[in-house]
Amino acid sequence: MSRKWLILTVLTAVITVCGVSYFYIFHQPNSEATAHAEARMIPSDHPDPEMMQEEADFLVTLQYGEYEEEIVYQDGQENKVKAIISAQHSYLNTLAGWGRAEDLNVAATMHTKEWKKLRADIKWLHDEGLADSRIKNDMKNARAFMYVAETGDSMSLRYLHRIFHDLDATLNGAEVEKIWGVTHAFGTSSKQRTLHKYLQGN
Repeated sequence: MSRKWLILTVLTAVITVCGVSYFYIFHQPNSEATAHAEARMIPSDHPDPEMMQEEADFLVTLQYGEYEEEIVYQDGQENKVKAIISAQHSYLNTLAGWGRAEDLNVAATMHTKEWKKLRADIKWLHDEGLADSRIKNDMKNARAFMYVAETGDSMSLRYLHRIFHDLDATLNGAEVEKIWGVTHAFGTSSKQRTLHKYLQGN
């Protein structure tokens, strides 16, 4: 009997250790990602801290939709969508194109009417300009990268620029030196994973 109880005790201990190890291996990264996202502090001089808290919550819970089509426009909105993408690509060129992202004064920029217009345009594109299609995930990424850029992260500003850069090149035929391949609508799965991992802090 003592031998039997010894075997049962050892098996119980092994199962317990395996269970704890499994939890930390497979569940801990999500906790770290959440902590990383929450650690991106809202700038103390942000013009709308309440809105930025909403954006921080959005980043932590970011999920993508599954769509068949690359891009579908809401009725009658194709021309406006393309015009906004072109205009915001031009604006983001002035902020992040040709190595400018590192020198940007974020604190000053996020108070400008142009930056606020960019935020409003991203929301309009997602909610009203675009119907269910993969490009809506690009607008989710744009919203998330805009938030992180406001914390002073220059790489997020570059990713935000690349989203509009690629969309403008594909939808409007804008002349560009290269395609980054970062969009859900027209890019590669590996680049999409790179952006998502960056947002999650990995």
